[in-house]
Amino acid sequence: MEDITRTRIYIESTRMNIHDIVRELNENLGVSVVQGIAAVKNRTSPSQWAKPDGPEPRPEVETRLRLGHRVWKTLELSEGNNVALAWLLGANPRLNEDVPLLYIQRNQASQVIGAAEAFISDNYAA
Repeated sequence: MEDITRTRIYIESTRMNIHDIVRELNENLGVSVVQGIAAVKNRTSPSQWAKPDGPEPRPEVETRLRLGHRVWKTLELSEGNNVALAWLLGANPRLNEDVPLLYIQRNQASQVIGAAEAFISDNYAA
């Protein structure tokens, strides 16, 4: 992935209003997956956060949501939404056969973003 694209995705995910991020994730990944990215128990939280005047997630939850947005956007731009969703939820050889969503929950940014970039660049050897 080109550095300019990587930087653009980072800047977009950092500058976007959290309500807009959650709304975009909900629309493209579904509320249940967003709940998983956020690592929260309340199933209605992603829908509430998506409202322009809704509550804001706690800071640690917002961090996971922004990371999830970066990872999803990285994959979606190159591979499309269906592949991005499958990648987030599937066992991943670059992540010790763990699900990438778990790395987002743990805020392991460098590992999950590196795995996403390796996938789209076809450089998937562990």
